[in-house]
Amino acid sequence: MRRRKNIVLIGMTGCGKTTVGLALSYRLKMPFIDMDAWIEKTAGKPIPQIFAEDGEEAFRQLETQMSKRMSREHGTIVSTGGGVIMRPENMKYLKRHAVVVYINRSVEDIMKKLRLEKRPMLKGKTETLYPMYEKRHPLYLKYADVEVKNQCNFREGVENVYQAVKDRI
Repeated sequence: MRRRKNIVLIGMTGCGKTTVGLALSYRLKMPFIDMDAWIEKTAGKPIPQIFAEDGEEAFRQLETQMSKRMSREHGTIVSTGGGVIMRPENMKYLKRHAVVVYINRSVEDIMKKLRLEKRPMLKGKTETLYPMYEKRHPLYLKYADVEVKNQCNFREGVENVYQAVKDRI
């Protein structure tokens, strides 16, 4: 019996990875893991507090631990943090047994719904999203098996990702 591949969702903060991942989990009857939620549970504190007290490097180490753990999974939908692509080893782990989907959403659309207090890398300033996107976009493209634009409503976004992965898992 063939084991299902993981579906790993990458993209900018606020692009819809968690929302789409949860809906896909229901539709495909696959377990869902949100890496940021796992990191918060493991650290015993919210991500903004990890950044404030322990620094970005500590957060990135936890992210790498989770990426390595996910390399041993099969048939799981994984929502990553937006910066997971900054460490090549994370993507090496995450690409094992997986279809990597880049959910590409415009900065303008992201800013319409973003809650800044939950996004420590933005430090309360949406204008930092533009240079962050410019830096990360080429890496998302590099690591993705498929890119899906998320410029539409929720149902269409989920359907677009579903159509992109259904024959690959």
